[in-house]
Amino acid sequence: MHMYAPGRQRAREGRAESGPKREDDSMDEGRFDTRVARDPGYTERTDYAQARVQPPEDRPSRPHLSRIAVKSVNRIVIVQVKDIVRLEAEDNYVRLWADRPYLHKETLTRLMSCLDPAEFLRIHRSHAVNIQSVRELRPLLHGQFLVVLTNGTELTSGRSYRGVIQQAFGLV
Repeated sequence: MHMYAPGRQRAREGRAESGPKREDDSMDEGRFDTRVARDPGYTERTDYAQARVQPPEDRPSRPHLSRIAVKSVNRIVIVQVKDIVRLEAEDNYVRLWADRPYLHKETLTRLMSCLDPAEFLRIHRSHAVNIQSVRELRPLLHGQFLVVLTNGTELTSGRSYRGVIQQAFGLV
């Protein structure tokens, strides 16, 4: 009997004559898979997951976006990525700050995965900046930075992004 499921014995008794035993019942009777005993890191899904996932070098790399189509009320505006100064998250939308602000229906995380990491840097859970648009960094308390952009906009970075910011600007 399984020690965590007290009512399980009655359910198993009713099924014993009616059909074949399931594999998960083998642990209840003291038997176990020898693969589990030999490899402490083994899980049943490990074989399946390893067969399904290809190493990163074998995957074809997607080209990074060079323009973003932003739907407006009665038109679709094509925004060049090189013209974007910063990105700001607003729930499941991203506000693109270029020649004027555009509202794009996509999450910041998803959009950042499509952009070139050499061009855009996530500095906060709600903000990402074009690295070429950063004019200065002012250190604040607790590992934060005040990021000043070329257009005069000031953004405060998140503490958890300190290492990424330092590495991107060669401050380490």
